[in-house]
Amino acid sequence: MKKIICLLIATYSLITICAQKNYNFRYWEDSLIQLRNRAIGAGSELERYQTNEDFMILLEQVLNEPGSFKHTWDSVKNFSIQTAPDGKFKIFTWAIELKDHSVENFGFLQAKNDARGGKYVVYPLRDTRKNMDYPQTYIGNQNNWYRAVYYKIIPLKTDTKTYYTLLGFNANNLFTNQKVIEILYFKSNGSPIFGAPLFKKYSTSGKATRIIFDYSKNSSFSLKYEKQSYDVSTGKRDPKTRRMIYESKEADMIIFEQLIPLEEGLEGVAAYQVPESSLNQGFIQDNGKWLFLSSVKGRNPDKRMPKYVLKNRNFKDK
Repeated sequence: MKKIICLLIATYSLITICAQKNYNFRYWEDSLIQLRNRAIGAGSELERYQTNEDFMILLEQVLNEPGSFKHTWDSVKNFSIQTAPDGKFKIFTWAIELKDHSVENFGFLQAKNDARGGKYVVYPLRDTRKNMDYPQTYIGNQNNWYRAVYYKIIPLKTDTKTYYTLLGFNANNLFTNQKVIEILYFKSNGSPIFGAPLFKKYSTSGKATRIIFDYSKNSSFSLKYEKQSYDVSTGKRDPKTRRMIYESKEADMIIFEQLIPLEEGLEGVAAYQVPESSLNQGFIQDNGKWLFLSSVKGRNPDKRMPKYVLKNRNFKDK
C-alpha cells in the first residue's frame, strides 16, 4: 500500500512540475475515490487510519494546486464536498469508524482569502469535540472543530457580514446519531470561525452557537432546508369563540422533527430520543439570525384536485 501511495505522490509531483497547464484533476479524483474506498473497507482500525492518512495527504496536495477550486468533483460519492452558493469556499468532510463503533471526523476547508489577494487557502479541520465540555456554546476554528459530515450550506446575511449555516450528520457512536446546525464565518484576515450565537428563542440555558440533535441509532431524524408554512397570530380574536385568529405564512426554513423519549422518565437520554413526525419545529431567517419556531406545519401544501369534466357515457347493449 505504501509503495502505491508513494508512486501516486511521485507521479503527482512529476505532473505538477512538468504539466501544470494540463493538470488532470479527474485522474486525482479517481485516485482519491479509490483510497477512500480502501479506508472504508479496511479490516482493522489501524488500516483505516493508515489509508485515511494517505488519502488526506493526497487530497491536501491536490487542493493546493492552482485551479483546483474550479474542479467539480462530480464523481465523488464516498466523501462530502459542499460549495458555498456565493463561491466563497468548498468544504470537504468525511469520517472513519473506530473499533468501538464511534467515529472520528476529518475535513478540509478551501476558502478564498481576500486578505491574501484572493488566493484560495486550504485549512485542515481538526476534530476536537472530546475536549469541548459544552459544545452547544463553544466557538472554535479549524483547529478546534465540532465535527460533522456536511450536506447543505445556507448563507445568512447581515449588513456587515455573511454567515454560512451548515447542516451535517454524525454517526456518533454505537447507540446514537447526531444532526448538527453549524455556523461558519470568516474573520477580516480570512481565517474561519465555527460557531456563533445566532439562534433566537431556542434555549433559555445559554446562547447556543450551534444546534446538536442527539437521537437513537434505530431511528431516522430529518433535518432539511425547504419552503414550509407556519401560523402567525393576527392579534385579533374570533368574536364568537374569543379564540385567537391565526394566518398561515410560507417561508424557506430549517425544519426538523421534535425529539421525544421512547418512555416517560427517559427525557434527555440520547439513546432513547426518537423523532415524532407529526411534531415539526424550525428556524426562519430574521434580521441576520435564526428565529426558532416551536410549531411548523411541516408538510407540503395539498395538491389541487384536477377539475372534473362531465363526460357523456355511451353504454353498449349486451
